[in-house]
Amino acid sequence: MAIRLLDTLLKLQLLIIAGTLLFRGVSYSLECYACDSAEDPECATRPGQQLEVEECSGATDLCVTSITAGLTRRGCLGRLYPNGYCAAPCDSCNTSLCNRHVFPTDRLRCYQCSGSTCIDVANRPELLLPCPVYNEDDRCYTNILHLSNTMRGCEHTNLPDTCPHVCLKCNYNGCNSELTVTESRCLQCTHMRLSPNPDCLREQALINDDETVQCALTNETVTQCVNKVMLGHREQCYTHLNTQTEVLQRGCSTTMGFFPTGELTQCYGDYCNAQCQDIACGTCNSTSNPNCRTGINLSTEKCAAGTVACYACEQVVFLFHSISNLCLNMYIPPDTFLRRGCADADFIPATDQGETCQLCRSSDNCNRYSVRSCYRCNSQEQDDDDCAEMNLPSAMTISNCTDPMELCVSTVISRLNLIYTVRGCASQVPECSANDPYCVKCNGSLCNNIPTQWAMEKIEQSNIHLLDSPKQQKQRWAALTLLKYLWPDP
Repeated sequence: MAIRLLDTLLKLQLLIIAGTLLFRGVSYSLECYACDSAEDPECATRPGQQLEVEECSGATDLCVTSITAGLTRRGCLGRLYPNGYCAAPCDSCNTSLCNRHVFPTDRLRCYQCSGSTCIDVANRPELLLPCPVYNEDDRCYTNILHLSNTMRGCEHTNLPDTCPHVCLKCNYNGCNSELTVTESRCLQCTHMRLSPNPDCLREQALINDDETVQCALTNETVTQCVNKVMLGHREQCYTHLNTQTEVLQRGCSTTMGFFPTGELTQCYGDYCNAQCQDIACGTCNSTSNPNCRTGINLSTEKCAAGTVACYACEQVVFLFHSISNLCLNMYIPPDTFLRRGCADADFIPATDQGETCQLCRSSDNCNRYSVRSCYRCNSQEQDDDDCAEMNLPSAMTISNCTDPMELCVSTVISRLNLIYTVRGCASQVPECSANDPYCVKCNGSLCNNIPTQWAMEKIEQSNIHLLDSPKQQKQRWAALTLLKYLWPDP
């Protein structure tokens, strides 16, 4: 009985020892990353990410990373090299998954990509990777195939056999990061007789606060185009003038047509084709040339370089005529002095002598049209009773109309308890309509100088009711004029 019990205890002890040894063997078996960059490039560039793991069989085995003919291999030493010898360059370690680092540590890192997304890699750090094929003399390269395709990589991995002249090489980490396609911008527009575009010819602008006018063609007044340029190349902006048809074109050289004749200028740089076209203007004065006012058969003069506009200026001389029965002075417009010419550096309007000027730049000889100016006032805004009666036109504001054929107008407006007079160019007085009996339109500069019908009736009512008290006169006049304005006689 005792012998049998002793035998059982011995077997149990042996079983415990065997289990312990087995447990220790499982716990301390070595695991290594196993891959070959010939089959999976990430074996060299991204070790430790989605790579297979193998368990080494030998108790004294090691994890190794080796380079053979530029290819990277990882795994257990006993499997890769059964004789136990790993030729340099080779790295070994004895802890599980220890062969997960990039090897060698000085392996060149280059941007590796292709296609349109490879044109600009400045903000693409995920494309900067170790070279899959190792070579101690490796270089990074950039191969520009065309405007929408760039290829980057490592010279000893995938460099084309015949790299073109736009293939760039360098030998330090991340050096192939240059932008391969750049952009340059040009002004783009067309001016022609049937479809004029004054902004394409020249732009009239005030510079700073000194009221200096100079040419300033910008992309704020005309459209723009874009030249896409491959690294190592240059594109231009152009301006072409067809001297026969007077068609002017600006644009980018990448979309430029063929111009067998005419004046063609090209330049480098953003918006460099902003030079203004010189202008020719009609020159005359009404004293020596009767046609100066009509604008017919005017002599044309080529303006000095840099001139951006032509001018037409009127100098008004005021005369008065007394109308005794109405007790007011009426202005009679004289034959005002008119001059035309180039608005060059020597041009100075005589504003202190009552001269008003209009500038134009739409085409050569654009100042041949008649000058149109109108009196402008609003008795409500300016609290100016003379806006209705026009006793002193010389003190009235004069406005240049936008169109040389625009009419001058004057009208009376009634809103609630307010009755007031407005004068100006037709476009400035939208209230003046054909159905308004108080609206008066006239064709000619400063012709809207006649007292309004409302003012005439005011004077008439004042004469009729001269004996009434001031309060009665005011009430009677306001009631009569308002009723007559709202319900005019048929």
